Amino acid sequence: MLAQYKKGMDTKHKILQVSKKLFVDNGYVKTSCKMICEEADVNLGLIHYHYKSKKNIASIIYAYFLVEVKELVKRYMTEELHNYELKYATALEHWIFYGLLLGDNRYKIFYYEICKENLLVDENTKILEYFYKLHVNTYNLNISANEIKLIRVSGAALNMGLIQKYVENYFDMTIDELSEYKIRNMYRLLKLKEDEIDDIVEVSNNIYNKINIKLLDYFELSLDVNLT
Repeated sequence: MLAQYKKGMDTKHKILQVSKKLFVDNGYVKTSCKMICEEADVNLGLIHYHYKSKKNIASIIYAYFLVEVKELVKRYMTEELHNYELKYATALEHWIFYGLLLGDNRYKIFYYEICKENLLVDENTKILEYFYKLHVNTYNLNISANEIKLIRVSGAALNMGLIQKYVENYFDMTIDELSEYKIRNMYRLLKLKEDEIDDIVEVSNNIYNKINIKLLDYFELSLDVNLT
């Protein structure tokens, strides 16, 4: 029984890893379930068994990547800066996230295509509600549980719209300018004052400019630090 369970988990992991590779190399749209199965050497039915659909695989990869960036930022701020502050960390995550996914054409195509599919509001990205709730609890914000859901959905809708129009060259702005706009609007949704938001943007951007985070092959992260 244990061996069978391990084999199932190994297969599930293999499907996810192969999907990451194919999504980056070919984009989300051009990658089919058949391609994933052939590359992973598994039966087509196993995708439905473990993930239900290609959409679920993509949104899980996106959600996992969010968490990995968050964990990397927390580790860096705790170990290198010896000062982890949630509001600055979350803004830093946004600088990094946009910089990485929009700064590499392969990842940009994947990000653009899942935004067009509205995957950022599906069940697998519900973890964003928890991220917003962290701010509410940490800073005693006067925001109800239902408002948190509204913020999560409206924030995701804004994000998807911004990404689509940025990639389509509708905006005349840099990735960092887009990131700042997203950060400011996120904290406005959380009802922070403009002077507080100014501080968050300035502090988080200063930290961002001192680190060098790279996306290696297939959503692997690498971090170099410039403390000077």
